[in-house]
Amino acid sequence: MYRAIGVFLMIVILFLAGCNRPDDVPPTVTIQLEILEANQGWVQVRVAGIDTTGYEIRWGDADAPYGATSISPWEDEYSHFYQAVFGEASGEQIPTTYQISVVNSVGVAVAQQSVLVPASVCYLRLVSLEGRKVTVEYWGRFGIEYSISWGDRFADHVMVSTQSGRGTASHTYATAGTYSLGMEEIWAPIQVFFTIDVK
Repeated sequence: MYRAIGVFLMIVILFLAGCNRPDDVPPTVTIQLEILEANQGWVQVRVAGIDTTGYEIRWGDADAPYGATSISPWEDEYSHFYQAVFGEASGEQIPTTYQISVVNSVGVAVAQQSVLVPASVCYLRLVSLEGRKVTVEYWGRFGIEYSISWGDRFADHVMVSTQSGRGTASHTYATAGTYSLGMEEIWAPIQVFFTIDVK
């Protein structure tokens, strides 16, 4: 009888041990937030470990209309442009540190990074180059007029008219060559952001 009880207990112990095997425990997902680039108010981040919807990035400028961005499980890079914080002196911009947070569906922060924005001027990045047509995306301060220099003695004036501070523009080159693209406020010195080779 004692032997039967012992065998029974052994079976129960083995069964319970089998239910708690490490292989059956779902892996713990670690969500990561990495700042890839920060340049004159334009910030690009990478988010890893998100496998479901409901998460969002809160950029730390909660008063801005675009202060949060929904995260998609199939995307990992996101960008944001911070509008300038002005001081008392004319044209003065106050360096500001922002806390960037990834929050879950109930608003709990699961990853955080801080970024110092010394100034918010403008930013230009390449979207596509198809044949001799180039498309760019630009960021700038709301209500400010900028000039996009295409590098072939042509330029387009653009006005930042959305609170997100962003827009797109395209240009077609007449001849093949290497061109340096820049963006600046009207009457300011040109600032080159990148160079392209047009075939």
